[in-house]
Amino acid sequence: MKILNQRLVKDDSTPYSFQLSPNIGPGKLDPKFLVIHYTEGASLAGSVLWLTNKESFVSSHLAIGRDGTIIQMVPFDRIAWHAGVSTWAGLTDLNQYSIGIELDNAGMLNKTPQGWMSSFNHVYPDDQVIQAVHQFGTKKYGWQTFTPAQLQACQDVAVELVKQYNLQAILGHDEICTQAQVGPGSGLPDERFPDRSDDPG
Repeated sequence: MKILNQRLVKDDSTPYSFQLSPNIGPGKLDPKFLVIHYTEGASLAGSVLWLTNKESFVSSHLAIGRDGTIIQMVPFDRIAWHAGVSTWAGLTDLNQYSIGIELDNAGMLNKTPQGWMSSFNHVYPDDQVIQAVHQFGTKKYGWQTFTPAQLQACQDVAVELVKQYNLQAILGHDEICTQAQVGPGSGLPDERFPDRSDDPG
């Protein structure tokens, strides 16, 4: 894959699926970071519908499905509304300084008599769940795991974005918004994204 005219394209220059979100900030993006999120949703299609709905007031540059499908919603030189109230390396409002990727994932899960329950009342089997304490938490929860295809697609995209835009760090939403966010959660293996690091202050 490569980046051509602010769009992610395949090696033969065929563009990945693009569904433009209306939720784009004014001005040009000055990308310094890559921020990884999880959707906390039931499907890639449902999450893309939400991220391209003008009434949601949220968006991201890319979303990646559990089968590795990649959908772009915002050109890489435009501001997407994914970071919210955020701080990193002395900067605030990271929307202005970061590219956002959403990974299709149910997120934090609670153990119930029916099984591992998501915030939207879907039940997930044990073989899709790890149990861990969030890096900023104290209680153990279940977390839907990310699939190998999804992690590989995200890693491939991250490598290309870091190279193209000389990004300084790969971050989780939980690192830039510690008081309100837990995504991408404990299911994301840091060894796949070694640029993730402690807040430099």
